[in-house]
Amino acid sequence: MKSCERLVLDGHISSDQPAKLLAQGYQRMQEFSGLKQRIIGSSTACVVILSHKDRMMYAANIGDSGFLVVRDGKIVHKSREQQHHFNTPFQLSLPPSELASEVLSDRPESADKYAFSVQNGDVIMLATD
Repeated sequence: MKSCERLVLDGHISSDQPAKLLAQGYQRMQEFSGLKQRIIGSSTACVVILSHKDRMMYAANIGDSGFLVVRDGKIVHKSREQQHHFNTPFQLSLPPSELASEVLSDRPESADKYAFSVQNGDVIMLATD
């Protein structure tokens, strides 16, 4: 997420492109891992951008992270879990090179993309581990 934060602060992402933000953040992690120290790990992710300009919520979600939008006590929008099979969510991985062929790793392009209007009073909940 630190890579994503830098991209936003540097003005490289427009407010309706969370999938692009996720992909570029992941790419930066891969590049950093190759240049400096080896980074190893994996993660699911949910990136949400609220646009005050057009009152829209844009989201990209990969794996079993996710979001809910509650309006007047009812769920009006919900992300879908992505799983290969039970207890195996989609995820972005940076495996050790010697195990790369054995580690399950999805591409950022596999993220589900969402765009919908939001209203004053909507409650937006994000969940990730």
